[in-house]
Amino acid sequence: MSEKTLKSILAVLGVLVTLWLGSVLLSGRGGGGPAPGGLASLLEGLDETTVSQIRIVGPSQTVSLQRSGGIWTVNGNVADSAVVTRFWRAVMDAEVGGVVANNPRNHERMGLSTDSAWTVDFTLADGGMASVLVGKTGPIFPSGYMRLPDQDAVVVVSGDFRPTVVLSVTEWRDKTILRVDTAAVVRVVLETAEGTHVAERADTTWSVDGEPANPNTMRVLLDELAHLLAVGFVEDGEVFEENPTRVIALGAEADTLGIVTITGEAGTRHARTPGSADVFEIPSFRAERVAPAIEALGLPDAGGA
Repeated sequence: MSEKTLKSILAVLGVLVTLWLGSVLLSGRGGGGPAPGGLASLLEGLDETTVSQIRIVGPSQTVSLQRSGGIWTVNGNVADSAVVTRFWRAVMDAEVGGVVANNPRNHERMGLSTDSAWTVDFTLADGGMASVLVGKTGPIFPSGYMRLPDQDAVVVVSGDFRPTVVLSVTEWRDKTILRVDTAAVVRVVLETAEGTHVAERADTTWSVDGEPANPNTMRVLLDELAHLLAVGFVEDGEVFEENPTRVIALGAEADTLGIVTITGEAGTRHARTPGSADVFEIPSFRAERVAPAIEALGLPDAGGA
């Protein structure tokens, strides 16, 4: 057998061994036994109807989720329903593999020591409690190492459970700034430091300050008002006050359908709504869509020869 052939055979064997090890980690054949029934049973019994609170304590943050009347809050704020749905889908789809380690000396390496793990506490609707520890990313994406607090056995749990557990508080929060029924909007007022401009709708045609409006600009503005989204919140730090533009959406009876104030310039801007203590971070492109410059509101070359 030539040296070249031998190297090729060894390379193939190396790939096969790697694949086998990954399979072993997920199936438990290399860890000394089947997955503990307690963890699998715990996850199978959890859903939005059986859990009233969830507390996720990580190395640098605590996320407290609470359900009341079918609505979830996170640390006292409205939670993003899509993220909550993603979490419960991850719980439902979680695949608990076999034991990959029994020795507690492996916990630190796998991110499952008491000072490095993410602790997830579930308060059950019947008053009971259930907890799991979540460690580092597992050998196959997406997966993670997990164990029960009173057990040393570590298992690999495949699926989206770990990625949702480690989300930041901001990622859990609902980032809706404003929702407006734009079908009912007949007038949009933009108040700036330079003056006030009024866009009005007659049937399907818009005008601004009495002149024909750019239909694309108005369409985009209304699309943003329908569901204006932030990228984050100003928790600590300077709140932008310069270049304010106040956008007011009005209905046929001059009723106020929504108000948002955009401030700042370049990069990330800030947005606020009346009656809310939240200061939202909003990207400049979105700020310019919901609060366009007067030049963008009019038709191209309007007023020209």
